[in-house]
Amino acid sequence: MIKLLKLGASAAWRAIAPNTEWLVLLAVAGVGAWLYAQLGQVRADRDRLAHFAEVACASSGAPFPASRVAAKDAKGKAVVLYYPAGKLCGARILALAKFERETDAATASTLATAMNDHDRKAGEDAARAALDAKAARAATERMEKADAEIDQSNRVGGSWFDAVNDVGGLRPARR
Repeated sequence: MIKLLKLGASAAWRAIAPNTEWLVLLAVAGVGAWLYAQLGQVRADRDRLAHFAEVACASSGAPFPASRVAAKDAKGKAVVLYYPAGKLCGARILALAKFERETDAATASTLATAMNDHDRKAGEDAARAALDAKAARAATERMEKADAEIDQSNRVGGSWFDAVNDVGGLRPARR
């Protein structure tokens, strides 16, 4: 079996050996085709990224292409500043992202403060309502006591009127 394999390999090599230049040419052509396909993918990726950059920059309001901006130097003299492609846009996008983060933080802080104030006021209201309920219960008990003290003539005095005013949340009458 091994002899057959050796015979087959040597026959194959005798057929290939005189044509090695063609095999090298085929290998080089295969590698070239693969590189050409990779280059096409690289170009497609570059075009997608360039399109994304143009859309992002247009959304931010800053230009993507290289640009010149008129400005003044420290002495007040007019100068022209040159920016490479994407420089102004990148700075604008970073500024917008910083603004968004700061706005979100300020909103969260304001919301937390409002929630704390609401909770504090709700607690104060609950305590006040408990005191009011206790006072109403005491006024009702005083009214019941004043009703119980009325004699058979059904005549009432100042203490009964004071109890009625207390139940209604009014001050006692002046005397």
